[in-house]
Formats: sequence, structure tokens, C-alpha cells
Amino acid sequence: MSDQIERERASEQTLSLLEEATREHKNNPDDPKRLTDLYITFWAKYGQIIGKICTVDTYPLGSREIREGIKKEQRDIFKPANVSLVDLGRMFPKMGGWAVAEGNSVVDTINNSGWLRIEASVDAPNRNTTQGQLEEKFRKERKQGQSLRTYIIGGQTSKLLTDKYFDQGINWSRLPGSCRGGRVLDSRFHSVGSLYVYSHLHPGYRHEFIGGRSEEVIKP
Repeated sequence: MSDQIERERASEQTLSLLEEATREHKNNPDDPKRLTDLYITFWAKYGQIIGKICTVDTYPLGSREIREGIKKEQRDIFKPANVSLVDLGRMFPKMGGWAVAEGNSVVDTINNSGWLRIEASVDAPNRNTTQGQLEEKFRKERKQGQSLRTYIIGGQTSKLLTDKYFDQGINWSRLPGSCRGGRVLDSRFHSVGSLYVYSHLHPGYRHEFIGGRSEEVIKP
């Protein structure tokens, strides 16, 4: 019983620290220290749920670079290399679904970790594009297609900071960084936190409600 009480106390403490770090970041969104602190506490909280330690590096850029990203509806996130889709499914059980279950068939063709800059608008950016158009756009911008792990972390961060998940309305995001059976994934969140993931879109299909997201590694 005492071990259970200690675990509950530790969980309450990390939740309190995350709430404080979230407030500080929202009040100072371009402060590199506040950004680092946010992800230290974020991964302490959710790593604790599954008994995994997630080390967070110090954010490598300055306030000006953060502001530049914010203007473009981009967000800088920290993605630990040791957190898998199954880990994320256990950390955020509301998501459910095959893509975060044991034995899932997701293949990441992009395996970035550390500090990433991602397209982070709630509604999918780059809508009404084919897969080829989307990938060509990212190549020209020297970016990569977002992977499902990045999408999940970005979506959970979006919920924390804006109270909305990615694509929780009617939009879907193509994720060129992940595939199943050789076909690129498309995904969206429901407003209650459920995650929907498919690989049924034909590469040439386009629609006003279907977009796609990119990621790029942040370098000092």
C-alpha cells in the first residue's frame, strides 16, 4: 500500500510541475529555457507512466528562431529516440487503435529524434495536394515528411498548449515519414483523443480536406 501511495504522490508532483511549465511556456512562448523546461517535465510525466526515462537536451537555438517558427504556425518539439509507437500508446491510452498496439505494422522511413521543427497548425496544412506534390514541396524546402511518432507527439503537445489535437475536425494529414505495406499513412485525431490511422489513400488522390505535414531536425 505504501508503494502505491508513493507512486500516486510522485504522479501528482510531476503533473503539478508539467502544469507549471505549461503556464510558463504559454506566457513566454519564445523563451528557450521555458521551452526546454516544458519538454523536460512533459517527458518526466509521461515517461513515469511506463517506467521509462526520457532525457531532454537543452534547446539549441534562441528566441528569434522560435518567433520565426511561430509566425509560420510551426512548433519546436523534443522527440526522444527511445520512445516507440507502443510506448506512446501506453502513455496516451485514449488514442487506442492498431497503430500504437503491440505488433503494429507501421514502418518509419523517417527516424528523426531530438529537437524537431514541425508544421503544427491544428488543421492540416498543404491541403488539396497529391502525395507526389507534397513530397516535392518538402524536398524544395529541405524538409522531410512527418512520421507517425512525430505526429502523435505534436498532436499531444497541441492538446496541452491549445486544447486541440491535430486534425480533430474534418481534415486528415498525410504522413510521408511512415507507411504500411509500402503506402504512406494518413491520420487524424478525434476531439476526445482517439487516433485514426489508415494507409488507403491513392498517391494521386487529392481533396480539400487532405493535407500533409513536415518535420526537420533543428541544428545549432
